[in-house]
Amino acid sequence: MTDTITAGPTRVSADSSERRSGRERVLGWLAGDYGKVLLVVLAWNVALTAVAWLFGPSTPSSEGIPKTGIGSTLSLLSHTYRWDAGNYGEIAEHAYTGDFIPVRAFYPVFPICVWLVKTLSFGTLGLLTAGFVVNLIATWLAGVALLKIARFFLTATRSHWLVVGAFLTAPAAFFLHSFYSEAVFCALGFWAYLFALRRQWLWMGLCLIPLTASRITAAVFIGLCFLEFWRSAGWKPRGLLSWPILWFPVAYVGLGAHMLYMKLETGSATASFTALESASTWSYHKFNPNILDTTLTELQITAGALTGGSPMTGWTLMSHVLPTIGLVLLVASSIYFFVALRSKGLPLALFGIASFVMLTLNSNVVSVHRYLLPCLVMYLALVHLAEWRPKLRGVVYATLYLNSLICTAIFIRFATGHWAG
Repeated sequence: MTDTITAGPTRVSADSSERRSGRERVLGWLAGDYGKVLLVVLAWNVALTAVAWLFGPSTPSSEGIPKTGIGSTLSLLSHTYRWDAGNYGEIAEHAYTGDFIPVRAFYPVFPICVWLVKTLSFGTLGLLTAGFVVNLIATWLAGVALLKIARFFLTATRSHWLVVGAFLTAPAAFFLHSFYSEAVFCALGFWAYLFALRRQWLWMGLCLIPLTASRITAAVFIGLCFLEFWRSAGWKPRGLLSWPILWFPVAYVGLGAHMLYMKLETGSATASFTALESASTWSYHKFNPNILDTTLTELQITAGALTGGSPMTGWTLMSHVLPTIGLVLLVASSIYFFVALRSKGLPLALFGIASFVMLTLNSNVVSVHRYLLPCLVMYLALVHLAEWRPKLRGVVYATLYLNSLICTAIFIRFATGHWAG
């Protein structure tokens, strides 16, 4: 009888403790990096959607809006489906089985993620919603990784969050919200580098493999992680004689798998590299190792447009001026980061220089301001400058504010079908 009387209160007390423990875990998670960044990214996506709905209908539209099908009519997420988004949508829906050859130039990881989310929802989520879910999760994970990376180089908590702010206010940051592969690429690249900083080589390698099937510029992230691996060994050649170094060639398994699939599907393993040749609209893409010539040409065009020597058209602004300014800032950030941090900053500094080289090999800089999004050395250098020279903190805030205005203006162009990179 005594046992029966005492068991009830004991069980109720245990259940109450479990509920409190569960609530504490949830609250703890929300108060941690993952929870805070998720709230920031959710608010950021809501803000972009609101901008598209407030300003999109009153802005003249252009050719980037699909004429028929997905994205051609107004919906909550139709503004995310512009320009190259149609190519990613085609891959997500039909893989590479269509006759439109330029689709082959786009890599499969983002479309596969969209297809997977759509499939797991048993068809309840449409293409745009599935893409939004993928990019929301990817942007969130990229932000978390960037926050944790910042702690390796910066001391103040405010500085860590300013790095995330710099990422989300970059002029081309809205592509993380759009039906593009930027968010997934950044998430994989940032986490690969974070694992390298933590010396977790297995997880680094597992991020690098799908990264190489996401975009050809994955090569610079492989180089970044390799340099961090070498730095962990004190820059000694003997330090390279250990098994984790095998992850760097293994990383190209992702690209190899994609090339094998293209061989089976199209008859050419290099179909992704030659697809641009079939589209007259992309004829300006021509491999040119003379990056000095390309750089000087773009600097001349930019200077002429900024000084009034030539008209500042939409194409000039989006395809020459903004990308060129971005590249100049990338080089400046890379040099600064090495000067400020020496050996510790060398991997990211060389990553920035390598990115500059890779982004100027096609004899043009069209869309480069979008390709600069993963170049995290720019965000870290900007905030580090303010931490090193506190009097310049206002410059950082002003830069973030100016960038957010530029991002908003370009995003409105994009949402209404105007060329935005």
